[in-house]
Formats: sequence, structure tokens, C-alpha cells
Amino acid sequence: MNSSHTRPYMGEEMVTTEKGDTVLNILSNKRLPALLFLQTYRVQLVNELEYYIVSILDQALQQQLLSRDDYEEVYYERGPRNQVRKLLDLIYCLGEENASIFCELFLKVKASRTQQNNVSEYAKIIHKHKQVLGRRSDFIKFYNSRHGEKFYFSDYFVNLLLVNGHYSLEIKKNELLTFGQQRIHLQNKKEDKCKLRLNQLFDQLNEKRVPRTILVSGVAGIGKTVFVQKLLLDFSSAVQYQHFDFVLNFTFRDLNLINKPVTLREVICKKHGHLSQTLDNIFKNSHKLLVVLDGFDEFKSYNQLDLEQYVFHPDEETEIPQLIGSLIKGELLPDATILLTSRPTVINHIPVECIERFVIITGFSVTEIEDYFQKFFGDKQLGSEQFVVVKENHFLFTLCYIPAFCWIVCSVLKDISTLNTERPKTMTDIYCHYLLVLLKHHAHQVYSIKDGAVLHGILALGHIAYHSLLKHETLFYEKDLEMFHTLPKDIVNSFLDITCVQELGYTENVLSFTHFTIQEFFAAFYYAHAENINEDIMDIDLQKSLGIGSGYLDLFLRFLSGLISVRNQDILSKHLNLYESKKSQMFTSWLVKSIVEYCESGSYILNLLHCFFEQQRSSLASRITPSVLRLNVSDNVFSPIDFDVIEYFLDLVPMEIEELDLTATHVDAAYLKKLQPYLYRCKRLWLGENNLDIDAISILSSVLMSPECKMELLGLGWTQLEDDEFLELYRCLPHNCSLTGLWLEGNNITFEAIEVFSNISSFNSTLRHVVLLGNNLQPENITALKGKSDKSIIVAHIDETYGKDFWQGWWEWIFQRCKICNDEKIVSFLTKVYRGLGLCDGKEAKWMNDWYIQINAFLQERIQQCSIKNIAKKMEDLRQMFQQQSESH
Repeated sequence: MNSSHTRPYMGEEMVTTEKGDTVLNILSNKRLPALLFLQTYRVQLVNELEYYIVSILDQALQQQLLSRDDYEEVYYERGPRNQVRKLLDLIYCLGEENASIFCELFLKVKASRTQQNNVSEYAKIIHKHKQVLGRRSDFIKFYNSRHGEKFYFSDYFVNLLLVNGHYSLEIKKNELLTFGQQRIHLQNKKEDKCKLRLNQLFDQLNEKRVPRTILVSGVAGIGKTVFVQKLLLDFSSAVQYQHFDFVLNFTFRDLNLINKPVTLREVICKKHGHLSQTLDNIFKNSHKLLVVLDGFDEFKSYNQLDLEQYVFHPDEETEIPQLIGSLIKGELLPDATILLTSRPTVINHIPVECIERFVIITGFSVTEIEDYFQKFFGDKQLGSEQFVVVKENHFLFTLCYIPAFCWIVCSVLKDISTLNTERPKTMTDIYCHYLLVLLKHHAHQVYSIKDGAVLHGILALGHIAYHSLLKHETLFYEKDLEMFHTLPKDIVNSFLDITCVQELGYTENVLSFTHFTIQEFFAAFYYAHAENINEDIMDIDLQKSLGIGSGYLDLFLRFLSGLISVRNQDILSKHLNLYESKKSQMFTSWLVKSIVEYCESGSYILNLLHCFFEQQRSSLASRITPSVLRLNVSDNVFSPIDFDVIEYFLDLVPMEIEELDLTATHVDAAYLKKLQPYLYRCKRLWLGENNLDIDAISILSSVLMSPECKMELLGLGWTQLEDDEFLELYRCLPHNCSLTGLWLEGNNITFEAIEVFSNISSFNSTLRHVVLLGNNLQPENITALKGKSDKSIIVAHIDETYGKDFWQGWWEWIFQRCKICNDEKIVSFLTKVYRGLGLCDGKEAKWMNDWYIQINAFLQERIQQCSIKNIAKKMEDLRQMFQQQSESH
């Protein structure tokens, strides 16, 4: 095609278009002949196409709409507008068909460039958002950092261990009592299959699905918020998680301050205002959106997520609980990924059927603790020396598995020499030293014991902590605290976090203690030293009226016991001009009386033993003289601290142990070795629901073979025993003259090993029964065992031969456990009982019907009392399962 064939258009007519419309939109919407369109809208085409002329020329050449000569003739025109005019002249000479092809071509180019521009703007917003997140997350906040002090996150961050799975049901209401216990248990596991790296958090669950909703749980201070900060930093710096375009993070502490109906758009804009113009695109691409909801345990409406009505659109106005519930359940932004963090205390209120991945943060490993010490002290050698000192103290070392406590321990150790006191031995010792360290370094204006300003400030904070504890509150408003403005600011800033919140027309300060354990410590301090207290937290009737359940005050009582101890009273009186607590005699009498009562009744006693340990007063043991010593410390994942506490008590109270219940404590060979000296004077030992290996059984065998052994009953049910462990016990029994009963239900023992064991009566005259319900037995094995001459030795079935009297003790033990268990544990424990009974032969015994009637009544009562719907449902399902099992007999 030659340029000589072109004919210039001599008249350019201006045609007005509707406001905001473009000439290309007109071409798309109106069916005009192509040549007429080019002629009519020439001026507008020149205005619009000047921005795309190079791309249009390239496309026209590729599609052979223009020759190379025509292309160069247009390309070398001066200025893009002249280029458009020249091109229109050429196209006009090519006829209707080619003009039509040309119109389609520039429509596609315009659409493509528009899309590229939109993508470019979207990318710019992503980049800006990452900059904002990086700026907000770049510094780490320490619990007592001075105003203006900044610490770079990267300088202090130490890796945290994540594991797949969720907390065992044994966690008590105040899960802080387990500090480090879950971590130690997982640390000692040989297999690594449960461990999860940060970059695996959003990996596929299987070949087809990735997790949409993830729950990250961990005890207070374990590093959940630091974990979120690390996630935000890795995303903002493009280290990880680049399959997300946006990460939006919210804390429930902030969400609590929204007390009116809002939309999701408003909630986002309040914290991420820079995204307001692109939110529609973010919602449209929600499969590339991660929403982080941090601190569910602080959500004041945590128990209101059992919704019947949902929100489906980001612009639909609703209350916060309905909005959060709709997000978690996938009704709102169903393609977005939701990550929740929470302490274990309120996990049951999260709709767990929506959670697709459960993750536990288990704090520091041993190596990471040492790494933290080195970073904290700023000197590797000094940090390692202090680490060795702490490692030798079980109590301090277990505390350090939790990052928040690791910082407190380091702070105390750094300044211990300036306080002229001995090294701390107990939890309260640590917190007393921590109090004094902070006062020394941060309360310069008031650190004078003569005028009592310090003591006044501490007691005032204690008043806040105590009354907030009664109300189950961790957040409080400045306007509600009359004495707040009279407190020295240095003391307030040392122990309280203050958040300024913008309300309609005014600002409001919201306060909280820097850590929940700090609040409990101050509450105990106030109770120990306040002159007049209107509401006595030790009053049982008051506890019932305030809904204070079992376990809620455990840490408070430990602090109180430690605070009234002589050594801490001496330290506090020296540094705070504090008189001796008037509660000392009252509390000590209560503690001694309670320990005696709980020992005699066999009730759960571990926290009382911790209170006894906090006293560090050996003379107190002479007042503990129960008629019988029964220690029930079951259903708690033990740490070295717990064993230290039990050893401390048994050393000082050297009575014969009628019963020691270590059921479901994760006891292992190492712990049994430590307890071995006390097992010789134990008559009944229960070790069920622990994973015991050959080493653990060897220790027990050593005890049973000793002439000093007094053990009569040994319970090893559901401990994963196999033939080797079972036969290890068998080989020690010829040397034992005390054991009368051995319970081995729910294990993995085979008929071959049991058959070997069945001749036990030929060389042991004391053993009357070995219970082997629910082991690895076939029906024909049970028939064969029934044929054995000495049936009282091997019990592999329930039938009339043994009768109700024989089994009543076992059933009473089951009910005793259920009465002291929380609702979650009841579900776990009775499920095992149900399975065990299901494997038993002889269930047709008439007297067994009484058991099923009792269990039905018990479960009905607990279901009515249970306030957590999903747990109540599990108990109801279990009740029906038992009922069906009884009807099938």
C-alpha cells in the first residue's frame, strides 16, 4: 500500500459528546459505519488516541493493516497528535472493511492499556500498604520501655516454635499455670512431624484445599502478638506470604472500643485509611486477602459468635460480634483467609467447625532461650553465663520458655546485685524483684520510701487490679478510676499500658496492665496489705455470686502466699517502708487446713502445693498432719516446676502415701526417676493416660522388686503399653509381695503376652486381679482366657463371674474423676470409657444397667450447667452413645 493513494480529509467537524463519555465508548455503544464514525468524531479521536498511538501503530503493522512504508510515514510525523491525524487519513482511504478492523483494533488497545494502568495503580497501593505495615511493625515494645525508647524488632526477635494441633483438654481456666509445660512436652518429642515453620502456615491441607481459617493459640506471654508482628514484617518486606496482595490486621482490644453498628468498610478505613480508594478492588480480589484478628481472648463479646443472622456484604451495617462471626464463618468475604490468635481460655467460644488449621505457639526452645539471653545482655559470654545459672533452676528455666517471662527473668537477673537480696526461688520472688527493679529505674520522681508516695501508688494500682479481677476485666476506662489522676505518672507508666481512643467529639484513655500476670500480682499485693477490703475474694459465697469458677484464682493465691512469706515481707518492708501483712496468719491457717482436707478427701491439690512451695517455710510442714495422705494431681500437663513442688512437699511431709494420682500428667521415665524415692511408701499409684515406654516401666519394676515397696494397686490404663513393657512387669512380680491389683485397660497388649502372664499365680500369691479390658484381643482369645483355671488373675471381660462388687471400685473411681474434671475433660475421659466398654465381652450383666443410669443422670446435669454450646453438644452426643450402648445389651 503506497502513501500516494491516501487522500487528506479537508474538514474537521467538532461533535459534542455527553459529559464524562469518551468517543471510544460511543463506538462501543452505537452501531455507526466505521468510516462515518472516523469522520464524525475525528477531533475527539485525535484527543484520545494520542496516548495510545505507538501501540496502535505496532498492532496495525502486525495485522498488516499498514505497510512498512505507511507505518514509517506516520511514525516520523512530529508529535502524537499529528501522528493520529496522519493515521486517520491513511485508514480513511482503505475503505469500510479496513476502517472497521481499525476501530476494533484501537478498542482492544485502549482496553488493554486501561487494564495495565489499573494494575499499575493497584500495585502502587500494594507497595504503599507494605510500607505502612513495615513502618508500624519495625519496632518491638518491651513491657517497661521508657517513653521514646525504640528497639528494632530484628535486633531482638528470637524464633518461636509452631506446632500443628490444638491444646489438650486438660488446660485449666487460668492457663498461665502451665507456663512452659506444653512447650517442654513438645520439646521432648522425638518426632518433628508436628513442627511447623512460619512459611508453612498457609500451605495446602491436601492436594486440593488450602486452609481458609487458621487459629493460632498460646498461653499469655508466649508471643502471639510478636508472631503477628513478624508475619506483618515478612509480608511488608516481601520475605514471605507474597501470594497475598493485602494483609489487614486488627486487635480485639481495638475492636472492643466500637460500640455502635458499623460496616466492614468502616472498620478497615479506621485503621487502614490509605486503602479507602481501592477497597472495592481488594474485596473483588479477596482470595488474595489475609485478615488477621489478634487477641480473641480479649474480645468482650467472645461468647456472642453463635449467630443466626449473618452479614454478607462489606457495606452492610451491623454490630461487631455479628461482623466478626460472619467473617470467621465465611459468610462475609468467603474467599479471604482469616487468621485468629487467642489464649486457650476462650477457644471453645470460637466456632471450631470453621477452623481448618490449628496451630500452637510453644515459645522458645532451649537454644532460643540462650539466644535471647545473649541479645538481652548485649554480650554473648555474659548472656551465656546467666543462662547457665537459670538453667540450673527448674522454676526460672521453665518460666523462660515464655518470651514475656524470659524478659522479666533477664531484667531481674541484671539488677539483682543492686538489691542486695538472694537469688529468687519462686514465682512471687521473681515478681517482687521485678517490681523493685522497675521502681528503681523508672520511678525516679517518687522513689523515696520516706513520704510513702511509692507505697500509695502501688496500693492504688493494686486496688484497680483487685476489683478488675473480681469483675473478670482486663481493660478499664480512665474516667471510671477516681484515684487515677492522683497517682505518680512514673509508676503508672511503668505498669500500665494507656491507649488513647477517639470517640465522637472527645478522646478517652483505655488502660490495662502490661501483662495479665502483673494484674494478678498487684491484686494479691493489695489484698495482702490493704487495711479495709469491702469484697473479700476468699469468701466462697462471694466467689459464687461473681461467677468465679475453679482455677480462676490459682495464680492470685500463689502470689498471695508468696507475698506474705517472711522473706518477701522483709524485702518489701526494706524497699517500700511496708508493715507486715495482717493477712499472714489468716492465710497460713487457711492453707494448712485446706491441704489437710484435700489430702484426706483425695481432691485436686496441685495449686495448694504450689502455695505451700511459695512460702518456703519448712516449719509449716509440722502443722500438716492429715489422717491419710492422698495426693490427686491428675489432669495437668506437668512441668519440672510441678515436680519440684511435689518433691518439696513429700520431703517435708514424710507420711505413708495412701494414694498418688498422676493420671494424664504426661509423666515419663525422667519424672518417675525423680519421684522414685517416694514411690516406695505409696500404696496406690495411678499413672493412666500417660505415654509410658520401657524405661518408665523399668523404674516401676525396680520399685516393685524392692523389699521396701508398699504398693498394693497400680493403674497403667491407656498408657500405650505393648508386649515388651507388659512382660517387663511380669518378670519383676516374682520378687513382689505387696501388689494385689494391676489395671492395664485400653493398651496394645496381645494374647500371646497375656497367655505368658497367665501363669503368674504359680509364683506370686498376692496378686488377685489384672484388668486387661480393651486390649488387642480377639473374641476367641477371650474365650481361651475364660478357660484358664485361675480366672481371678486375668480379667479380659465383664460378666457375672466377677460381679458388681469387684467392678464397683473402678466405677467409683471413674465418677470421682468426672466430678473434679471440667466439661471438656469429661468428654475426653468418658469417650475412652465408652470405647473401653464397647470392646468388652459380657456387657449383658444386669447390674451394669445401674452404671448407665448413673452416667446418663450425671451427663444430663452437667449439660444443663454447661454454658459453652459446642461442649454441651458433645456431652449430649456422648450421653446418647452411652444410652444406645446400654440398650444394645
